[in-house]
Amino acid sequence: MSAEPKPALGGNVLVVDDEASFRRLLRELLTMQGFRVHEAGSGEDALAILAERPIDVVLLDLNMDGMSGHEVLTWIRADKATAFIPVVMITGGATTEEKLRALEEGVTDFLAKPFKTEELLARVRSSVQMKRATDALEDAENVIIALAKVIDARDPYTCFHSDRVSWYAGHLGEAIGLRGNELDAVRKGGLFHDLGKVAVSDGVLLKPGRLTPEEMAQMKRHPVEGRRLLAGMKSLSYALDVVYHHHERSDGSGYPCGLSGEEIPLVARVTTIADIYDALTTARVYRAALTPEEALGIMKNEAEKGWWDARLLEAFRGVLSKVPDSLAPESLGRTRT
Repeated sequence: MSAEPKPALGGNVLVVDDEASFRRLLRELLTMQGFRVHEAGSGEDALAILAERPIDVVLLDLNMDGMSGHEVLTWIRADKATAFIPVVMITGGATTEEKLRALEEGVTDFLAKPFKTEELLARVRSSVQMKRATDALEDAENVIIALAKVIDARDPYTCFHSDRVSWYAGHLGEAIGLRGNELDAVRKGGLFHDLGKVAVSDGVLLKPGRLTPEEMAQMKRHPVEGRRLLAGMKSLSYALDVVYHHHERSDGSGYPCGLSGEEIPLVARVTTIADIYDALTTARVYRAALTPEEALGIMKNEAEKGWWDARLLEAFRGVLSKVPDSLAPESLGRTRT
């Protein structure tokens, strides 16, 4: 298998237009400026190229035979692998309604025919810069998630714990109607909710017996440390409440802030339910894994004490009846000994 080509100095541009002469013109103009240009004469060809090659910006004709520019744009935005690629829509007398529709579908910019070369290059350069900035943010997020997985792997009993918390919290979040950043917070935030444990010593983290008050104080620092590690990353700010507040209790007896009831952010309460459930149904050195029924029974008793959000727990019970524990991806393997 050949290595994936490195991005051109100016960026990788996909030109999508059913007029070969227009594609050739754009290729000549952009190649001279250091861009690597790929051509697609139809929407179907464009999607095939996007599935195979790294693209920094798409120049998309609005009106094409067969698959329209609107349809191509919808497909691009619906696919996680391409959702953040800037799309400059090339128009020749598009109506206001068509432009509004394209804006609603997620177009990045417009370029009207006929255009000046300087205008084309400015649009493409700014779009490539936008894509590379987005890639940098995504890389930073992936580093954080990878670090969280390493932290989980320090203890064989918590390996894949964060993956499962993310999976459970995501299903619960969907069930109660979370959308957008809130749903991302419980899904992605669940992946690094215990990030702050990087500051907890192995002697405390892996201790098989009861922790001393001093050791417990160190353990209780991990939400604070997690928030500190993420505080400077604006791209992950949506998940800070999950990282900082997933150990709060509804009666105010949790940590680190002693919040109670509705003071605790909803995304944190959702993640807490997933976190506690996974901890109870996973084996530990001092006990075997509990069955889902046993875990839910314990959590119900604790909710009656005022620890957890009883309404969320009931919703979670409904989630497990529809999406049972046994359907969790095999990659989220747990130790049930």
